[in-house]
Amino acid sequence: METARTFESLQPRLLKYRAHYKWYLAGMFFVGSLLIAYCSYLIYIVGVDVLLKDYQPELFMTGSYFVFSIGCYFFWLRHKLTRSVQVHKDGIDIHHGTHREKILYSDIEVIAPVARSMFYLKMKSGVKHYFNSSLERIDYVWEGLYFARPDLFGSVDFEGYRVKLVQYDHHQKRKEWFFKHKFVDVFQWIIIPAVFILVTYKVQSQYVQINHFGLYVFRLSMFSLLSLLVCTFLYSFVLKKVLFDKKIKDKMIDSGDKVRDLNYESLIVQRSKLLQTLTACFVLAVLVRMDMNLFSVTRLKDDIAMSNLTKGKTVLIDNRYNCYDCRFAVRDGDWVVYGRGQIGQVMAKSGETVAQISQDKTGRMIASTDMMEVPEGHIAVRIGNQGQDVLFIKATELVGKIQK
Repeated sequence: METARTFESLQPRLLKYRAHYKWYLAGMFFVGSLLIAYCSYLIYIVGVDVLLKDYQPELFMTGSYFVFSIGCYFFWLRHKLTRSVQVHKDGIDIHHGTHREKILYSDIEVIAPVARSMFYLKMKSGVKHYFNSSLERIDYVWEGLYFARPDLFGSVDFEGYRVKLVQYDHHQKRKEWFFKHKFVDVFQWIIIPAVFILVTYKVQSQYVQINHFGLYVFRLSMFSLLSLLVCTFLYSFVLKKVLFDKKIKDKMIDSGDKVRDLNYESLIVQRSKLLQTLTACFVLAVLVRMDMNLFSVTRLKDDIAMSNLTKGKTVLIDNRYNCYDCRFAVRDGDWVVYGRGQIGQVMAKSGETVAQISQDKTGRMIASTDMMEVPEGHIAVRIGNQGQDVLFIKATELVGKIQK
């Protein structure tokens, strides 16, 4: 006959780190895959030699990302994926896979909050152990410490910080609901961006020449994703501070109950997603109205002769000016970006005549008899360190005009 186990004989709950740390890992792999695909594309288009010579800043940033990601994984994220905690009467067990580390309450010298939901334990040996709300039910750890060592809480507001830990625990748990409302999420994260891209293309293609359609769609996708993420973060922060934190605080003060009201939270989160969608649509409409997706920035690789554009300077590029016979047409004298980041000054348009001018030894200008007509569909740009060479480029290679 089986005997019933007493409550004390049961193993304490195994507290694990949040599931969204797996999302962080998946995000790192996704961004890394995009960078590898982009580098492979450049190698296919321009070759390894040109890539190593002309794309050094991009390669440096890509390499830095992988170094940072690998370091982030081994020194931070890996521990979150494999570590768990159990709170016992005599101490705290920290499990690292098959390895277990024991923190005895009797060996603790100091308990102190750091900021928000983070606090640390300083052992008599000088070693510090940090805990925060990335660990589920972090309030169990805080309560276990208080019941075992109340003498260490003389200058610490136990109950006030306990309420804060519960609030952050609930907030972290709501993050795991990120894609709980399937229909609303599909509408918000798939349908809205797709409609935004189609409508924006329909509107902007009527007055802007789109030479690089893939890059154009990529920028719109990034704008829509960023807008949705910002709106989601802001609404999540406001709901936490205004509604959820106040509700759980009142409940804990009145009855000590710290259980989440799942029906209430689900209803509020679902309605907030509709407001997020409306807000994001408004933000996207403003961005498109201002043509912000048609601007970009770049850093100059070399000094530009006969201008105030110097090496290392960051300049704004108006990507609407990428044609010579449209609403936003380039004009003679404009500094433009063309091709794969080359810079030149517009000298003549299709059908116009251009001549190359040089200087004699005394510095006087010599008129050239080499008169050339700019071919159809091309423009003439002045290039070179001294700005003396003239090159015909296809109008479709224009990227935009530099705004000084």
